[in-house]
Amino acid sequence: MKFTDDFFSATSTDPADELVQLVDSYSKENINYKKVTSWYHTAAPVPMTDALCDGIIYRKRWNASENKNDYYVLTSFLAGEPINIELFGAIGDATTNDTKAFQNAAKFVNGLYDFVSANPNDSQENWSLEKVGVTLVGNSPVGYRIEETIQFKKPVNFLVEKIFYRGTSDKTALIFQNSHRNVIDTHVAAYPKADFSSDDFIGIHIQGAVYSTLKVGASFFTKGVICEANKTAGIFEGFAWNDIQLKSFTTNLDSFVIRNMNNGWANANRVTGGEFGSFSGLLDESKPVRRRRTFIKFEKDAASKECNSWLFFNQSFEGKYLDSNKNLLEETLCFDFSEASCSGISIVEPRIEDVNDNRVGIFRRGSEFTFKSNQYVSVTDFTDENGIKYIGENPLVLLDENLAGDYKRDGKTESTTPYVVPQTYVKNLEAFNENTGLIPNAYYPNKFCQVFKINNPNTSLWVKWNRFAEFVLFDKDRKVITNSVKLKDQIQLINNIPSDFWADITPNMAVIRLGAETYGDYINSFPFIPDAKYVGIIQRTFENARLKVMINKKDIGKIEKVKFLGIPEDTYAIADDPSSSLMSGFNFNTGEKFYNFSTHKTSVIKESGVGSPLLGYTVDATSGLSTFTVKTGDPEKLSLGTIFYINSVGGTVHFKIVEKKGNIITTNISSPVTVNNGAVTFPLCTYDTY
Repeated sequence: MKFTDDFFSATSTDPADELVQLVDSYSKENINYKKVTSWYHTAAPVPMTDALCDGIIYRKRWNASENKNDYYVLTSFLAGEPINIELFGAIGDATTNDTKAFQNAAKFVNGLYDFVSANPNDSQENWSLEKVGVTLVGNSPVGYRIEETIQFKKPVNFLVEKIFYRGTSDKTALIFQNSHRNVIDTHVAAYPKADFSSDDFIGIHIQGAVYSTLKVGASFFTKGVICEANKTAGIFEGFAWNDIQLKSFTTNLDSFVIRNMNNGWANANRVTGGEFGSFSGLLDESKPVRRRRTFIKFEKDAASKECNSWLFFNQSFEGKYLDSNKNLLEETLCFDFSEASCSGISIVEPRIEDVNDNRVGIFRRGSEFTFKSNQYVSVTDFTDENGIKYIGENPLVLLDENLAGDYKRDGKTESTTPYVVPQTYVKNLEAFNENTGLIPNAYYPNKFCQVFKINNPNTSLWVKWNRFAEFVLFDKDRKVITNSVKLKDQIQLINNIPSDFWADITPNMAVIRLGAETYGDYINSFPFIPDAKYVGIIQRTFENARLKVMINKKDIGKIEKVKFLGIPEDTYAIADDPSSSLMSGFNFNTGEKFYNFSTHKTSVIKESGVGSPLLGYTVDATSGLSTFTVKTGDPEKLSLGTIFYINSVGGTVHFKIVEKKGNIITTNISSPVTVNNGAVTFPLCTYDTY
């Protein structure tokens, strides 16, 4: 019987056969070696050298008769068969340090060519993205111990199930980079009493992976498994289209982390299964990191965007018991979006531990994570950090108002010189003025209020703000609360205030304001101070403005939508009739309703038109064009939808304004004739009052 080390020793006198049958010195497997003159593949031949011999897969043997080295390759490697990690010297008794064997295996993998072209003379072949990938397996039923980082820079199929990391608590155990159509099937465990002092204490770090199957688990690490998209030289920038099958995750601080770095993108991955637990006695939170444990977490840096389109299916979450009788579960974050959001996420059929109705499933929203339109979002059987339970149905009641088609504005713009605020009315909402509270018209700052009665101050109200967040509190007598101490107490109750926003009170100590109007949509939630008996959510009429207010389904009745002014449904609240001179610049459409707070009567428009005469207008127009130039008359008094007519050769022709830029108006139809300084007439609306 010949062992490999015997045959390849310097004193071997065996004939230099083309094919030799040996027994491996480490694994004791029967193996064959074939003599070769080039490295690996005849499509891209590289002459063999001593440097290309790793000592395991490729080996050299001194040929004394020819005074040179002969080179041999493991035939099972050429045949594409799996390579046993024990060929590299691993013992696999879970006690012996097998680090060197794994490092030798990684060195061999990292030395492989990126691509072996089917036709090296055709440059287009390099775009196939197919990679050379060997398969490493471990046959030990006990497992392998390593004490240093093992890094695979090239694609590899890694099928070594049990790995015990017993190195220092500031390093990563396993790093896999550039996986492409590979299978990674492993579980790594650190020492259960490890000191979680570093966020670099990582079980499995996968950087750049596409179309791969990842069957992974990790226990007792600061971060168990990281799936990272990183646009860095040498790493594929995407992490996408992978089938991720999770194993057990025991007592990590952050168990499964999805991360975008350097503008990398981690999208469209499916995550199945996984047992997440954090059991008593296995984690000392005081050494030295003390923070809330997270099972699944999204992270990103400043250069990167959010993740998108992740599917989580059938995860199992178990918490840590606080008391010896195991009656109380410690709250643990199942999904944490506080550091990065994920759009288009679906979370389906999670299994969550439930003890005395204290569920471990916690769902933490970041500043941007929300139910977004045109995306499939499924969140079931969860409790979020504000106590909202997701029980297989939409947990939130929407109390929102879509203002898109329900506000009416005169012709003025904010660019008017001197500055004049456009006057606005909004259906179904109550006008609000900072100085006097609610008022029955919109002639002040054009803010509008959705009012809610607070029957239980401990109930949270969720609000999605549009560009500018403001709300006001009322006492039991429906008077605005202006006490600065009370309002500052209310600010302390506001959740999810990101660092780039702030909470403040307007100078008259009435309106609580978050952020500035230049920012986009974001979400806050808050309970209320005991003195607050009503809350008014304020909205200004920006383009596509919408008031979106939400409460938990279980809180129906604890907060209810009310009106102070008793405005009839589908009416605009005004202080005058449509024919008042104060209504100059407004146009009225047939069927619109206006409620007059002076007379407490409703006016219904019978025929479209303007409310008061617009005199002295002339226009220029070219036959066949829809644009008209206002020559005389104030164009600021003309608003979209306004009707006018001109008398032409063909008779009276009515036009409706659909666009306005300065003194150029665009109508819904083209002018049948050319007009120079032609007089136009604006028909007065007609209406009935009840």
